[in-house]
Amino acid sequence: MNQVEYLEPSLAQVVERIGTRYVTVVGAPRGVEVPVSGPAIHDPLSSVPPRPGSMVLLIGLTAGSPEAAATLRGLGGATAAVLRAGAQDAAPLAEAAAQAGVALVALESAMSWSHLHTLVEETVLLGENLVSAPGGDLGSVPVGDLNTLVNLIAETLDRPVGIVDTQWRLLAYSAVPGQVNDDLQRDVILNRVVPERNAPRETRRLLLTTGRALRFLTNAPYDTADHTIWRVGAGIRGGREPLGMLWVLEGRDQLPDDRLVLVEEFARLAAAHLLRARTARTADRERHGELVGQALDGTNPRTACRRLGLDPDAGIAVLAVAGLSLGADDPPGEHLLDGVATYFDAYRRSAACVLRAETVYCLVPTPDLTTLREIAADLVRQLGRRGRLVAAIGGRVPAEALPRSRREADLALAALRASATAVGTIDEVRAAATLIELRALLDDHPDLLLHEPSEGLSEAAESALAWIESHGDVRAAARRLGVHPNTLRYRVRRLAADGLDLSDPQTRLVTWLRLRLL
Repeated sequence: MNQVEYLEPSLAQVVERIGTRYVTVVGAPRGVEVPVSGPAIHDPLSSVPPRPGSMVLLIGLTAGSPEAAATLRGLGGATAAVLRAGAQDAAPLAEAAAQAGVALVALESAMSWSHLHTLVEETVLLGENLVSAPGGDLGSVPVGDLNTLVNLIAETLDRPVGIVDTQWRLLAYSAVPGQVNDDLQRDVILNRVVPERNAPRETRRLLLTTGRALRFLTNAPYDTADHTIWRVGAGIRGGREPLGMLWVLEGRDQLPDDRLVLVEEFARLAAAHLLRARTARTADRERHGELVGQALDGTNPRTACRRLGLDPDAGIAVLAVAGLSLGADDPPGEHLLDGVATYFDAYRRSAACVLRAETVYCLVPTPDLTTLREIAADLVRQLGRRGRLVAAIGGRVPAEALPRSRREADLALAALRASATAVGTIDEVRAAATLIELRALLDDHPDLLLHEPSEGLSEAAESALAWIESHGDVRAAARRLGVHPNTLRYRVRRLAADGLDLSDPQTRLVTWLRLRLL
């Protein structure tokens, strides 16, 4: 049996995984085979040196920054430093990096720092960290290790390979030296999802129901009249359950027909790995969700927040995400939780989420509700289908008050659903939320309105409401009701005789609330 050894990937492997289109090694005083222990973010206000062997992201610095050279000289112990600049612009700083024994890497594209951090982290933790002995085969892949699996499939087919879930979200992609991704593949890797126009429902239906490997054109904007790109897809199923899709980039040169049968076999093999990966993810989510639930319910909230990596004394708000309606096209709860969690992971935004009923609740550290509202609006835009998702935000509170923020998020969610508005904070819908809470209170305690007319409730209620909202103007209220003013005066006297004296301010307030809510 092949032995598996844990190895940190080299700088060359990390660069290969990210793609030389995005990053360029400008200088490497110790060569490119030095190991990378993980990503690190440079904090100019911290005196703590970077973790040994780390790849330091110099966020906020450019090749022209006055402090760039001094910063590089202070990174001794790190493996590499990444600077947003063209390779030519960064070249004068290579000597300063060499003095610290650090490789200098130029980030030349529009790739975000957050996504670069994710790619480096994935490479260290999930990509090239399991290195099999020579002669590794598909049967030796640890169950659930999707990254190793797609790399071996890509090597076998000599084509780039990716696996997506049933919602077209990227789960794993190959990074085999010498294999070149096309623009669509790069966009999928960067955005973690297949663009909507290149993810037709009919294609998904065919792959997940036929069990066959099928060939498709990539289509616009990636295909042109002079440049046609072919792809082969195969559905991945666990028994009758659809799990995802395996995609092979053919390019212009199509695979031989006998290789399509091999793609189908690879898709069947991938099912066991997807099920195992999902099982592990589910177990981790359950542990995670239990902690979020403790914080939401007020059970050891400070301890729960610390274990979730959240500062219990910093401002935390509860974000509630759900569907505006429960139609056939709405994402099921688990898929919604997957989408929300993936969104926060992709943008490296700190959040802890749990699914309760059909609502996803997230604990989100935030400096203010305006910032969180912008995040929620972007989340709804990216995950929502035809405006079906709604996101409501409770107040920003310390850990002990998270149950209150959760209650506010629930009330805001109900108010937004009633108004068909997609996103809002509790401050934006407080009046409507208050009425919803009062309605629930009066439904639970109908005796809060002590005096109700003994008979003619409908007519009496209508008369009382018109009189109150006309501020006691009998003529205006009578016009609203379409009756004679004397008729309305008689009804008001009858209400007073039955114990409902509308001349009393407190009685008017309670009566108006009750009748308005009804």
